[in-house]
Amino acid sequence: MEKEYIGVILPNGIYQLLSEGKSQINVRAYQEAGEHYHFTPVFMRLKGLQPGVDYVEGFIKKGETFELETVELPKVIYTRSFLSKKQKRFLEDKKVQFYNKKGIGHDKYKMHQIISENPDLIPFLPETEKASLTALEKMMNQYDRLILKPAKGSLGGGIMKLSRSGPECWHHWHLKYPVARREWSELTFTTFKDGIPEVIREAFEKKPYIIQRQIELATYQERPFDLRIVAQRNHTGNWVVAGMLCKVSPSKDQFVTNISQGGSSLDFDKVLKAHPYLPCKKTKANLANLTLKLAQHLEHYTDHIADIAFDFALDTSGHPYFIESNFRGRYGNVKYKGKRYEEWKAKHFNPIGYGRYLYNKIKDES
Repeated sequence: MEKEYIGVILPNGIYQLLSEGKSQINVRAYQEAGEHYHFTPVFMRLKGLQPGVDYVEGFIKKGETFELETVELPKVIYTRSFLSKKQKRFLEDKKVQFYNKKGIGHDKYKMHQIISENPDLIPFLPETEKASLTALEKMMNQYDRLILKPAKGSLGGGIMKLSRSGPECWHHWHLKYPVARREWSELTFTTFKDGIPEVIREAFEKKPYIIQRQIELATYQERPFDLRIVAQRNHTGNWVVAGMLCKVSPSKDQFVTNISQGGSSLDFDKVLKAHPYLPCKKTKANLANLTLKLAQHLEHYTDHIADIAFDFALDTSGHPYFIESNFRGRYGNVKYKGKRYEEWKAKHFNPIGYGRYLYNKIKDES
């Protein structure tokens, strides 16, 4: 029986581990998924895909180890890396089905505009402006708490928090801003006397920022949390929710929940138990429906995307707000237990299952 290959393009670091004879846990999960869907996975690196060459070099499991082999170009390729235009054109000319071609990038303001085009999704967007001193003045006149964040970037870098000192202090503001990774500084100022602080002016001049109304986040043990929810296409070709987890800030005084900034991840069910006014099943169902609506909307602005990781804020009433999305989400290499392990495993099985769906379509059409 002819082998049916699926190409899996790995980040360079993980590919290097295979080269050193180390089978990284994510690779083993993809391998298990490949066997489940009757594929032979070929673990490739981006530069191994050469336009004009009808074969690829990659690692294939042989017994208990992975060995480097040269095989014909797989009919289906799952990529976790960004292909060049020449590589994309070559694969398209060869009628290769490859997915995760192109997302939307990391421009948060552009993403806000795209989602705003669907009226049903507008209630789940915090008020957002493209940063300028004029826009900042406008937002400060409307809201007591604001978040200033780079329009492009991730991992929570460069985010600042601006809050009014009190209801009776209309012109008095408090600013919290980063000075190093996980290090913050604070200052207070009076708008009519001091004007906008230089740290904000410099940030706006260096790179594009957005200004958002700060959502009063729900808390867990007095620490604010938000949510990471992953949507993927599976073996049916449809979008499914692959997992939900909470990112909890390192302290009650911290407003950034990113793991890289000292936050921690927790099971959502565990966090919900601390909020009896939020029914677990209903809350999770509402979030899942919102996630799928967003994925279905964004697929019209992307090129054959099969993975999207969404970050949501949940306010104190349980209403969700979109924060940002990532088309190259990191699923970690930690051995979870129980339900979290099953969710982690699904994030590796779904994309390979989607590859089987595409492969079967190719066979049916040939």
